[in-house]
Amino acid sequence: MASKEITLKDLAERLNTSISTVSRALQDRYSISTKMKARVTQLATELNFRPNPLAMKLLKNKSYVIGVVVPEIAHNYYSQVMAGIEDTAIKNGYNVMFCVSNESAQRETEVISTLIHSCVDGLLIAPSKETYDCSHLKILEEKNIPLVFFDRHCESLNVSKVVIDDHQGAYKAVAHLISTGRKRIAHIAGPAGVSNAIKRVAGYEDALKDQGIPFDESLLVHCDLTKESAIKCTDLLLSMEERPDAIFTYNSYIAFDSIVAVKNAGLRIPEDIAFAGFANEPIISYIEPQLTAVIPPAYLLGQEAVRLFLNYVHAKGNVVKHETIVLEPAFVVRGSS
Repeated sequence: MASKEITLKDLAERLNTSISTVSRALQDRYSISTKMKARVTQLATELNFRPNPLAMKLLKNKSYVIGVVVPEIAHNYYSQVMAGIEDTAIKNGYNVMFCVSNESAQRETEVISTLIHSCVDGLLIAPSKETYDCSHLKILEEKNIPLVFFDRHCESLNVSKVVIDDHQGAYKAVAHLISTGRKRIAHIAGPAGVSNAIKRVAGYEDALKDQGIPFDESLLVHCDLTKESAIKCTDLLLSMEERPDAIFTYNSYIAFDSIVAVKNAGLRIPEDIAFAGFANEPIISYIEPQLTAVIPPAYLLGQEAVRLFLNYVHAKGNVVKHETIVLEPAFVVRGSS
């Protein structure tokens, strides 16, 4: 038989005091003596007392839970971001409720509704690749629930966000490819409406422009982040009368699938086609030669997202100045270029 869950009433009866006194002691209220706080804390520890989240929400108007929505969890990148979020949240007295949109705008709307009804104190989100209309997030503002974007964001909402310097990362990668003598550099980009994909395209185009290489629209293709799409994009580039001599990819998985397609076409890397991409996934260790890569600080991204949320908490009802944090990625040259 499962053991009975200890309640505030149980603690109060054992200590021969009121429930409100026990509650205030656990909240470290100044009105409760140090001696009583020590007695309550000791008994709560001995009995493995765990506060009821709903009860604490009613008492303090806080659940100490942060809702987090990520586009997917199969990739190491978002797993690292989630680790940074959870570690930082726990250190600051918060638990985390993770939800996955699976890159679906409809699913994203559903899980946000679930989190709101679960009484989270705030929401951290990287919007899905399908999220073009962010109206479903405006309800958070109406309910005074703090919202922080990480990695991706919605331009239409003026809220705090932490992002990677996608423009600069893409610029460095393309400038490097140009420095190796490449002139026809293709970009297999992410979905056209995703904020970080837009920034990476801009960095790609600016690097070409600054090095005096005309932008060729046919060398820019958008991938929907599936294996089939990555291969299709690569095959399209290889079918050109004058094929590219380098490819810059939106992420690790596109790079992997594209490199496989290039090798299957009988071409050599980097002799025939050089590669560079945004990448920090373990899958790149299986790419031969090793991928030249822009490496985002994923764990730090998660940490900073929680810090931005805490800014709302510490404001205590005052107006919060929305902040944008831009993190610099690393860049590592390897054999693929």
